[in-house]
Amino acid sequence: MNKLRIGIAANLLTNTENMFPGMLRSYVNQDYITAIEKAGGIPILLPVMQNLEDVSSQLIGLDRLILSGGEDIDPALYGEDIHPSCGPLMPSVDRYDLALIHAADQLGLPVMGICKGMQAMNVTFGGTLYQSIADEWPAAIQHAPAMPRYEPSHKITLEDSFLKIILGEETRVNSFHHQAIKDLGKDLKVTAYAPDGIIEGIEKTVGTFMFGVQFHPEMMAAFDNPQMIHIFKAFFNKI
Repeated sequence: MNKLRIGIAANLLTNTENMFPGMLRSYVNQDYITAIEKAGGIPILLPVMQNLEDVSSQLIGLDRLILSGGEDIDPALYGEDIHPSCGPLMPSVDRYDLALIHAADQLGLPVMGICKGMQAMNVTFGGTLYQSIADEWPAAIQHAPAMPRYEPSHKITLEDSFLKIILGEETRVNSFHHQAIKDLGKDLKVTAYAPDGIIEGIEKTVGTFMFGVQFHPEMMAAFDNPQMIHIFKAFFNKI
């Protein structure tokens, strides 16, 4: 049986070492590649494009799209100025991610957003973000603990959704973020919450199937967590 071709939206990294300091590199973390392979897919790296009119052509021949994590999203894309606690920005990556989501929506290509990828999905459909959980949600639990990337650090409670079918009523997930969804975008619903009320999952309610998670299932799947591998398998098998 032919395996599905899974596109992974890349990030840009400014090189600070070796012979070419300042040069930009397209990359994704290896855990994404490993997780897709463990779930039975063929990973295809999608480098960031500057000509956004060609993004639709980049998606032709793919069966699924995964939006990877990365740096903070440019607040200008959801109508805000930069908060003092906002992290590093790469606006060209953000514009590319939003163009990818729009193109996938038009093509009917199912999308999974991970961490920043979920946030980008929310912004694409008109939502906003907390630029700093610590400053804007004082009662929040620790969402970026110093611990191995594959270890769960807090529980999530799930609402009726694609994700709940896979994970059940409640489970524990890892956590590496300092921003979160504030206002939910159009035609999106919340599918998971952290104990402090931070949104940990969303799903598109009309049109092209899209869902997002605030945690990093690829990191846990790469270390053979069966629940997290099952998220990818279920997404690949989603009609």
